[in-house]
Amino acid sequence: METNDPGMQLFQMISGMWVSQSLATMARFGIADKLASGERDVESMASECGCNAESLFRMMRALSKAGVFEQSGDRKFKNNAVSEILRDDHERSLRWMAVTQCDPGHWRPWGHAHDAVMSGEPQAEKILGHAPWDYFERNPEEAGRFGQAMTNMSAQAIEGITSGYDFSKYEHIVDVGGSHGTLLAAMLDKAPNAKGVLFDLPPVIEMATEELGEHPMKSRIEMAPGNFFDCVPEGGDLYTLKHIIHDWNDDKAEGILLSVRKCIRDDGTLLILDAVLAPQAPPLAWWLDVHMMVMLDGKERTPEEFGALLGKAGFEMTNIIPTPSPVAIVEARPV
Repeated sequence: METNDPGMQLFQMISGMWVSQSLATMARFGIADKLASGERDVESMASECGCNAESLFRMMRALSKAGVFEQSGDRKFKNNAVSEILRDDHERSLRWMAVTQCDPGHWRPWGHAHDAVMSGEPQAEKILGHAPWDYFERNPEEAGRFGQAMTNMSAQAIEGITSGYDFSKYEHIVDVGGSHGTLLAAMLDKAPNAKGVLFDLPPVIEMATEELGEHPMKSRIEMAPGNFFDCVPEGGDLYTLKHIIHDWNDDKAEGILLSVRKCIRDDGTLLILDAVLAPQAPPLAWWLDVHMMVMLDGKERTPEEFGALLGKAGFEMTNIIPTPSPVAIVEARPV
């Protein structure tokens, strides 16, 4: 509900965690998918989910007042434009992003945001007992949801990336830390003469192989497991790093870029696909920076910071191209 009262505006922000957890609950149950064919009563959905019908009704009723779902009868609901995006099969689905942000691996560290500001140190490893990537290795079900959430994030940004940059001129695209291959497949669709290499940690590549299934681009993608701190596949004329550099501090980020610099062709191109903290950046870009501060030892960067970081790793930044999403395209070439 929109209001012009500053106190109520602030209270709605404060109570945002109620909405986040309610959305995650709906996403876990797949409620939007159950409404794909039209309105349904709460009792039948609760029976399918194995949950309490009255509690489901009360949560869906509250979400409908917030603009998610539409209450179409005393105890019936249907999807609206917002809840449609919680469907698993929606082209811009955010179902798993809703879930993973409320999973323990994200929710618990964010409960210590105050400590992050007090100490200047990220909280995930301290609270979870392991570095996030080790934590996910020990919690494979949550890791799977996180991987699907990253695919959700790619879906939000891909159209802007592929329409905002000419990929057709490349022949050998290496997507470093490419998760399930969603972005790489989209880039190959725009580069009909190119082959692609999907490079990520072995468990991720295993999931990606299954995830791509019978995708039309799969025959053009080579699966390459490995660790980008050690090395990356050689010989590409285009290397992409989407939501990788922002996870790390400058020293670690430089190490990743040096791995790419050793393997990229002399006439190659590097694209970093991250938020860029410029004055025109959307609000979400600045919140992604805070998320990095709480969770990891990384950050979103200004154009000047990107230029300096790339220069130390043997690259020259040649362009920054904004997209409709918080992701910008930072283009660089080896020097």
